[in-house]
Amino acid sequence: TSEQERPGGWSWEVLVEHPGGETTAHALTLSWLDHDYWCGGASAPSRVAQAIIEYVLAHREAPLPECFDAARARRWFPRIDLDLRERL
Repeated sequence: TSEQERPGGWSWEVLVEHPGGETTAHALTLSWLDHDYWCGGASAPSRVAQAIIEYVLAHREAPLPECFDAARARRWFPRIDLDLRERL
């Protein structure tokens, strides 16, 4: 729902619509370092954020945390680095 540039990266307020009509709100942060690591600057930060959210929703069995940093997704899913690079 919103994007904000902040020192060292970006943050987003995200609404996720789940099957069955439930909507949850989340905050995601992405550092410049992680953005460059995943796409080398070739994709917009918002596109990288969207890919992270989609990946986590597709692979995480627990509910998405209310607030998290993209680097945390790397700890949850070590394979995310390869998968996102191919996707972006």
